[in-house]
Amino acid sequence: MDRHESVDPLATEAARLEHAYARRNRSKYVWTSHGHEFALQERERNTLALLRRYRVIPLGDKRILEVGCGSGDWLVQFIRWGASPDRITGIDLRDDALARARAALPQSVRLEHGNAAALPFDAASFDIVLQSTVFTSVLDPDIRQRIAAEMLRVLQPGGLIIWYDFLVDNPKNPDVRGMRKNEIRTLFSGCRFDLQRVTLLPPLVRWLAPRSWLLTYALSHVPVFCTHYFGAITRFMGRA
Repeated sequence: MDRHESVDPLATEAARLEHAYARRNRSKYVWTSHGHEFALQERERNTLALLRRYRVIPLGDKRILEVGCGSGDWLVQFIRWGASPDRITGIDLRDDALARARAALPQSVRLEHGNAAALPFDAASFDIVLQSTVFTSVLDPDIRQRIAAEMLRVLQPGGLIIWYDFLVDNPKNPDVRGMRKNEIRTLFSGCRFDLQRVTLLPPLVRWLAPRSWLLTYALSHVPVFCTHYFGAITRFMGRA
């Protein structure tokens, strides 16, 4: 490459992300794992409680977007909760993940290959925009800011962003970086935040869940043992 040729930061970060996901060990995230089962059930309880609190249930008429939809696990859940498949959209960088999503989801779900920092959707297109462990996988701060701006752009006035992501670094995974509340507030300036700590420390839940479901449940409500923020981001009415 000519030394004067410009480098596209979106393409560079996208390539890094694809390599990082290819290296990731997915064997921990299977239904034979009691810890994975517990985490998924906790996520469902928390999300349904959030949707009720913000009065977006029933979901049948809601337009829903997941950025970084992966294999479509969240989108499958939304359909189970009453969302209409033809009003659901997912976007992801990875062809292999999108292929698995297409196999798992109804054909009427719209799945796009693309970058969350340049969403191919009109402004105010969605009632709910979800991101799950996307921001901690993006290490470039400028691209994080672009993703946040795009999520806000496609969210309709009065819409809901659902956030689920790490607040701590993973010492065994240099491809991710945890995000604290002050960073989230900077990314989504001018918004309201309703975030709580959830998800018991993964090594602990994997060890404890097969031994005591009750103790796992109790510790999952002690914030100091929890590794993720989960909740809602909403824009102040009247803010563009």
